[in-house]
Amino acid sequence: MEKLLKIFMAFLFAIIIASSITYYVNLDFYQKLVQEDGILEYLTAFILLVNSMLLLYRLVKIGRFKRYKWIFFNVVLILGLFFGFGEEISWGQRIFSVDSNSFFMENNIQKETNLHNLEVKGVNINRLIFSNIFSVVFGFYFLLGLISYRRIPKFRSLVDQFGVPIPKSRHSIILILLSTQIFLTADLRKWEAWECLFVLTLLWVFIDPFNKKEKLIPARR
Repeated sequence: MEKLLKIFMAFLFAIIIASSITYYVNLDFYQKLVQEDGILEYLTAFILLVNSMLLLYRLVKIGRFKRYKWIFFNVVLILGLFFGFGEEISWGQRIFSVDSNSFFMENNIQKETNLHNLEVKGVNINRLIFSNIFSVVFGFYFLLGLISYRRIPKFRSLVDQFGVPIPKSRHSIILILLSTQIFLTADLRKWEAWECLFVLTLLWVFIDPFNKKEKLIPARR
């Protein structure tokens, strides 16, 4: 199963790379890829769902052998990824043609039924949490996580207790290189491609982390 997932991920990475190149050779097709409810947005949602379901499978399979801190973190991770899946497709609003209620019509920038596009009392939730806070957290995770895990015993002990998968150098390098390629695209919808790249890289980390005991696909007992 792990081998099939890696082949699948390689295919998705190729799609993301091709999408950025398409911007320069076929702008109309590129815009179809990154548009609202486009291929990349649904791919992002699908990857988040797959990641959360695989984590749930692992929790059910080996959770009874783990301590409460590990279980707590993984439950939060599963819920967070599933929440991301739901938010990405606005909880199926457009798929099932459901209208937003008055609260979301008044407070959601895109008039959609989701939380990440809310603007409450002038505070943009997307910018505050998903841009600022997440940038700091995941910036540390990908740039300093491995170094800290190797060199700081207390950090390593904490990571091991909660079962946090640590990215390898290759994960961070690929993320940085492909992010650079995407950011060079002079189009506001490029963030759809980057979100897809980010969640795909995260899935890659979970499947093949530096701390192998936290692999997403548990070894058979």
